[in-house]
Amino acid sequence: MDCGCIATGEIRCDGEGCHRTIQHGERYLFRQGEEGEVLRLCIDCCLSKGYANYVEEKGEEILTFFPPVPDS
Repeated sequence: MDCGCIATGEIRCDGEGCHRTIQHGERYLFRQGEEGEVLRLCIDCCLSKGYANYVEEKGEEILTFFPPVPDS
């Protein structure tokens, strides 16, 4: 299960080699695996792993954790 969140306190990124502090108010991704393992990933780790991307919506570029919509 993936859930886009906003940090309400200081949280550590669980990304490989990252482990930076996610500051209050910053967005991050909460991922829970099949076996209950939990990952909290900062935006940089999400973008590098393809869990987040930028899309253009209403003339603005926004960050989303939803998978890209294929072109028809």
